[in-house]
Amino acid sequence: MLRSRYVNEAFLDARMLPEQLHFRSSARERCIETTIKVGLAMFSGIPVSVHTVPGHDDFMLFPHLNCRRLNREKKEKLNINNELYDKWTQRGKPILAILQGIMERELKYAKYYKNSSENVLLVDSLIIEKNAGAKVPEWFDENAEREGRRAYFHGLNLIAGTGPYHNPNWIRPTSGLLLEELTKHIKRKIECDQTRNCKDMKKFYAYGTHDMLLMALLESIGAKDAALGEGQNPEFIATLILELWKRDGRYYIKALFRRYPNSNRFFAITQSITGCSKVSDFCSSDTFIGGFQQYKTTHPKDECHVNKLSKKLKFYCLIKYLG
Repeated sequence: MLRSRYVNEAFLDARMLPEQLHFRSSARERCIETTIKVGLAMFSGIPVSVHTVPGHDDFMLFPHLNCRRLNREKKEKLNINNELYDKWTQRGKPILAILQGIMERELKYAKYYKNSSENVLLVDSLIIEKNAGAKVPEWFDENAEREGRRAYFHGLNLIAGTGPYHNPNWIRPTSGLLLEELTKHIKRKIECDQTRNCKDMKKFYAYGTHDMLLMALLESIGAKDAALGEGQNPEFIATLILELWKRDGRYYIKALFRRYPNSNRFFAITQSITGCSKVSDFCSSDTFIGGFQQYKTTHPKDECHVNKLSKKLKFYCLIKYLG
């Protein structure tokens, strides 16, 4: 679909000119591999360079789930007992205490899903295996899957700071740097268009990231439910597109989304973006450049420290990979 929309329509050169493109991925292998495949599909087998950085240094595309401040606040919100929290903290994964706590709470009165400390963290894996046709426990039928999905919805949203647990202070360390990056490129491309002999040839930015980061980004711009569906988590290879348009001398953003991995269409979500017109699929670029300030950050690492919160002061394709 990306080839049809951008290469076949001659927005991008079919020869794959590196000066037109920037592909960036989380360092997780599945993200890198899928980003590479996206490039190959767009340019008929011509390989595209994919840039990445080690996960511990990547605060733009890799969700840092061991953010100390956020985990403490979520622990207090859920009133998670110290024994559970300390157990996972000693293993270096305090976020799993948060996830286990919320999942156990949501599955406490489940009729079909077998709620145990072992099963509660297997929801995602069971859903993946069941949908792939792999063998799953007999008790994990459609009813159990429905209960598991609902609990997992609460788990992911709590971790991301979205949906029922909306909190800009939790969202910002997750997707704030990417939102700042998108804003920067929009502004730079407009300035280039207004500058004679500007030599910036970049026209396409692709980002391969994870479900929680996509959820946080969509929530930041107010379009999460419109994109994912109310009460839903991102599906595999869910894709967000932000296009920069020039119409009658003015600049606009058009937002499109693909929800399902086997879907062959994008649908517009521009009207759901905070501050955008409810009757047009085009939104003033000023909304992105000047808006969403409480969700942006240039120092996400600092936001994870309890007493060291930082002050908040073309075209993109965002590709999500469940991680």
